[in-house]
Amino acid sequence: ECHNYIRILEFADESHLYTCGTFAFDPQCGFIKVANFSSVERQESGRGKCPFEPTQQSAAVMVDGVLYAATVSNFLGTQPIISRATGNLEERIRTEISGDLGGLKTLQKRWTTFLKTQLICLDPESGTNFNLLKDVFTLHSVNGTSAVFYGIFSAQRDGGQVSAVCAYSIRDIQKAMNGRFKEFKHDCDKWTSVMGGDVPEPRPGACITKSMKLAGFGSSLALPDRVLTFVRDHPLMDQVVHPLEMGPVLVKLDTQYLRIAVHRVRSISGQEYDMLYLGTEDGHLHKAVKIAQKAVIIEDLTLFPEPQPIQNLQLHQSWLYVGSPTEVTQVNTTDCERYKSCIECVLGRDPSCAWSRELGACIHHQGQSGLLQDLTSLSILTVCPQGTADVPVTVEVPVSLAARVVLPCTPPSAWATCTWQRPSQDATVYALRSDGLEFTVTEDTLGDYTCQCMEVGAGGVVASYSLVRGSSSANTWKTTERNYSVLVGLLLFFLGFAAGSGCFFIYERRRQERLQRELLSRERNGLDLMQSNTTSCSHEPHTPSSPEDERHPLATAKKNGSLNGFPHLYINELDKDQARIYLTGVPLAKCDETSI
Repeated sequence: ECHNYIRILEFADESHLYTCGTFAFDPQCGFIKVANFSSVERQESGRGKCPFEPTQQSAAVMVDGVLYAATVSNFLGTQPIISRATGNLEERIRTEISGDLGGLKTLQKRWTTFLKTQLICLDPESGTNFNLLKDVFTLHSVNGTSAVFYGIFSAQRDGGQVSAVCAYSIRDIQKAMNGRFKEFKHDCDKWTSVMGGDVPEPRPGACITKSMKLAGFGSSLALPDRVLTFVRDHPLMDQVVHPLEMGPVLVKLDTQYLRIAVHRVRSISGQEYDMLYLGTEDGHLHKAVKIAQKAVIIEDLTLFPEPQPIQNLQLHQSWLYVGSPTEVTQVNTTDCERYKSCIECVLGRDPSCAWSRELGACIHHQGQSGLLQDLTSLSILTVCPQGTADVPVTVEVPVSLAARVVLPCTPPSAWATCTWQRPSQDATVYALRSDGLEFTVTEDTLGDYTCQCMEVGAGGVVASYSLVRGSSSANTWKTTERNYSVLVGLLLFFLGFAAGSGCFFIYERRRQERLQRELLSRERNGLDLMQSNTTSCSHEPHTPSSPEDERHPLATAKKNGSLNGFPHLYINELDKDQARIYLTGVPLAKCDETSI
């Protein structure tokens, strides 16, 4: 279970990333040095900048070293705020943005320049109105005189999630912010525009400019109360903002985009193209290029072993830093080596990549001449030198009837059109997917399959398969293997039974011997041969007095059921020096019988 979910990842300067995480319901922030990318420096509290837990919505942006964050200020998430924090960042920025200090009486410690307007992102082809804004990225021009805002929007269509990307001009946004205010009329229950004569001076929501300072308004604390009251009650503008192309530059079905980053790349012809990096909810990174009025995805990367949402994207030089709830990774934005041929390099339509005939490779160009590149694909057949195309090896796929299979076929570019040559001409059997062909195996669908992708007359076979029914030898082997497993199991069972029986037999035998010894010990109270004046026993061998004695060295005499005249039930103490042998309860001894 993760206890620190990353929520903010912004560049503080050229050398450090500023990152914040939930830190087990105690938000913390710190700096990561880009050079080593190993540890967090100067850790500080993240309250007011970062949410307390991952389900709380938040957004943040770094502007000239100052962090602006929309988050919550309490643990329960019931107090949303928009905060401005400098902390250990660039201190010099404070004087430049110190004009908005809140009001003296009205809007104390609150924004006096907070205004909002509606962004329209409507797809004219489908009529879908994308009205849920997910993320915004500001693309500045080189000279800083203009900027383009790229926004990610989402909507529900046909029961699925649909995402769109719309672009807006900063001039159109400023025009809407300087237009009429909107207010809600309670008496007629509708929204209306506020006429110019009803707006107080200086204009509500405006930043403190030099002209306002000359007029005596040095900061927002000096603004009249009527101005502050008006901006508090009229934060919504009447004019909406339409996208640059009067529609989305990209619409993606069954995909939920969460984050966007954009930078501008110059091709070898000198023309600039906008490259879009889009992070999805399941950890995919889509790379798209905007050509004319539309953007097309040219690469799809899976960044993490397990699906997880991408929540931060930051561009720095030729690297893209990607943050998820559990980790941060980096992606090379100029990975041209993945294109292996001239046609792949040119059809990839990556403005930063071009084919070098001298090196015979696709390289990241620096504007040098003599390279091959064509983003419009109008003359692809004349761009790349003619050569023998590599034919892929046919892959044999053993299948079983009624199995559901997918034969992969990935187009070399987003503009390529792929067709399949298949054994069955019944089109209803097959389902054409963006990544291959899906169908259920029958007798008619067995055979050879070829996927051919073409684009403006260039292309060839991308994949080749041969579907065959699984061999009988394989089935026989599986059956034999299964039978062998059963026999091994039975053999192990009988071996175990035999071993258990042997152990039980040995145990019973030893138990009987132990019982027999106990019975013998009970007879130890029987009569033994004791030294007396009539009987002499010795450990030393005796001399037999007759041949009969030699044949019978041990002799006993039974008198009235006793041994040598002594009743065995009353002989309890025996001499330890006596030599005696117990045999079936009768004590025997070597004795000199000359006195008998």
